[in-house]
Amino acid sequence: MNLVVVSNRVARGKTNEPMTGGLAAALLPVVEKSGAIWVGSSGRVRDGVQKEQFAEIEALGAGALALLDLPAAHYGGYYEGFANSALWPALHSRSDLIRVSQGDYLSYREVNAFMARALLRFNKPDTAFWVQDYHFLALGAELRDLGVTGPIGFFLHTPWPASSVVEGVPHHRDLIEAMLAYDLVGFQTEEDCENFLSYARENLGLKVHGDVVMSRHGRTRLSVFPIGIDADKFAQYAAKSMTHPDVSRLRRSLNGEKLAIGVDRLDYSKGLINRISAFDRMWTAQPALTRTVSLLQIATPSRGSIEAYGKLQDDVARLVSDMAQAIAVALSMPLIERRMRYEAMMKTLHSQTIQQWFSDFIEALQDSQTRKVAAEPIIASGPSLWPRRVIQSGVRYH
Repeated sequence: MNLVVVSNRVARGKTNEPMTGGLAAALLPVVEKSGAIWVGSSGRVRDGVQKEQFAEIEALGAGALALLDLPAAHYGGYYEGFANSALWPALHSRSDLIRVSQGDYLSYREVNAFMARALLRFNKPDTAFWVQDYHFLALGAELRDLGVTGPIGFFLHTPWPASSVVEGVPHHRDLIEAMLAYDLVGFQTEEDCENFLSYARENLGLKVHGDVVMSRHGRTRLSVFPIGIDADKFAQYAAKSMTHPDVSRLRRSLNGEKLAIGVDRLDYSKGLINRISAFDRMWTAQPALTRTVSLLQIATPSRGSIEAYGKLQDDVARLVSDMAQAIAVALSMPLIERRMRYEAMMKTLHSQTIQQWFSDFIEALQDSQTRKVAAEPIIASGPSLWPRRVIQSGVRYH
């Protein structure tokens, strides 16, 4: 099988250095070892019609990276607009933070269509496409419109909220109908999967049989694939870091104090305000802990041009210049209990590795496509919203 992995961002890894960003850290090792082609944005935009859409194609272990310059006219509305000012807050059940325009949605669909056209370069009889995350909910439908008949799978790296939250997303019906062009849609948890099935059944009036939704595209299977990490590699990084001068200097500066470390993007979905407030409450409630523990929070700024992120950065800065009781318990926990908890956590991490996530999804995608081809033609039930629509500006969407 010729596997093409698609995501908004493609990351270049450095030998023996950990990756920043959850999706990048997840995909890089499996692309390196599987021989897949990883397609995504180069981080640059380009004006006008592009004869050659790909800026760079380079080797990555047994696989390859293909970097694409996205259209300048639509990138802002696609990325900062609909993807991160409508979908991201909704997917994290923060409907109150949705800020989006009609033009943002059109740009989102245009970039999805642009990516689909670019991907045709890699389409062969044995090609399977695996699309990652909320940036490309409609990409499967665009590929089908261009005549792609092979397996197309999708994995969501965020939660999928209840239907009442999804309904706050503009054009939510069109988007989710487009998602049903995928043969397989993967989620992190059973709750996410059930929420999606409930929406398809109740909001779209579609037939659902177990984990299969039936639509005009045929059968779409929904399943859960808990994503993991390469636990052994992380352990190697941790052991190696012990000899790093910066780590040694930090340990000496603590003078026997305990140190809690948080590493997150500066994002309202990470609970940074809650974490800082919890430490403050703990020190207030238990003054004896004031000089025994410190919090080091590493927070990388992101999406600063979006209003909600700018406000969060200000709030975090102000705090620096639920939970409190649990932190205090952890600090006073006997060493033997800490070791038992650590070993239980590591057992889970080793049982759900990134390699297992990858192989489980690809196996399920192949199986879903086989079942879809073998199945009898299906007529979708419920209201018909499928025909392509045309709206102002002459831009099309489903």
